[in-house]
Amino acid sequence: MLEVYLLKQSAPKAVRLSLPAADYELLDALEKAGITNERDIYSVEVTNSELDYLPQFIPDTANLYELNLLAGQLAVMSQWELECFEGMVMMDSVKTDYAPIQVERLINMTHSTGDCQIANGVFDDEQLGRFYVENDFPVIPENLPEAAYALLDYEEIGKQARSSEGGVFTEKGYVVHGGEMSRRYSSENFIFPQKPDYVFLLEIGTLPQGDEPNDQKCVTVKLPYTEETLKSALSQIGADGIEGCCFYKYESTITQLSDAFGFLEDIDQLNELADIMKGFTKEQACTYKAMLEAAPKDITIPEALELSTQIQNFSVIREATTPAEYAKHQLSKYCIELQEDFFACTNLERYGQKLIAEKGLALSDYGALWSLDGQTVEQCLNRENPVMCMEMR
Repeated sequence: MLEVYLLKQSAPKAVRLSLPAADYELLDALEKAGITNERDIYSVEVTNSELDYLPQFIPDTANLYELNLLAGQLAVMSQWELECFEGMVMMDSVKTDYAPIQVERLINMTHSTGDCQIANGVFDDEQLGRFYVENDFPVIPENLPEAAYALLDYEEIGKQARSSEGGVFTEKGYVVHGGEMSRRYSSENFIFPQKPDYVFLLEIGTLPQGDEPNDQKCVTVKLPYTEETLKSALSQIGADGIEGCCFYKYESTITQLSDAFGFLEDIDQLNELADIMKGFTKEQACTYKAMLEAAPKDITIPEALELSTQIQNFSVIREATTPAEYAKHQLSKYCIELQEDFFACTNLERYGQKLIAEKGLALSDYGALWSLDGQTVEQCLNRENPVMCMEMR
């Protein structure tokens, strides 16, 4: 529903995020942007929306978490509700000369569509006047002679009705809100996103029989799990063991592994990986995600598990997510007179690229990943290189 860019003050790189997003996706985006605590100053720019009129009404001071809440509300609204929402936004904008609208009010608009009315296909005051007259709205005196209808100024009737109601014309028609704006949401009561209590989430059910769809209930399993919790989950769906099951949903709080799980036979390794990751410090988790980013895109769960055991051989320079930032980081170790002037007249991007190539670093959204033993992430996976051969024709 919304596309935003996060930018930490004085940071050169913005992080793109699509909303609505899960809590762990929000936290991951903040980490990528280098926003690690509430004292960090950053901006959120809304660059795009499925509702193309909306970005211009969102203030520059908008809170990321509230924007996500707004996007979540919009994502589940019906087409009629979205049309009502557009009308309410336009009603506010007319009153304020198209000034930005606080996100708190926008959220409450999503809860107020029940008091809206839409006259589809009505796009100007004359059409509105005719619509009201033809549908017996109380805009003209009762028992008016039939001949008098031809003399009515329908445009003026519509204009007066619109003015008194505060309605607006949209691409769908005339929208009017006839009640009080909801106050269900308040910024003061906002609950900040929390780190989830799982690393992976699986929705498991029994295997379908033949060509018939599986209409049996599924059970959600949070990983890491214990033998007791898995046994309890399987009993809920009447399964004796994991062998007679399949998964219908897989969710990873580590976005780099969102497509890595493919076979329920790997569930033990997935659980082992979840258990290891649960014990990671914040710094280790950041390093591991940088390692995964440097790994091949088709990484498997067994390979990801192997990488997790080698995390002590890698480190991340958080201040460097671009070649220029890495060059600055390295040069800042030395006492350089007029350092900022030197940086301004130096091709830091090119110098950083040369340093990265020479040292064998890998740039990631979390910083520059470097190996303590000189072995790259791909080398750690021990994948066999394809054998080159010549074919006689």
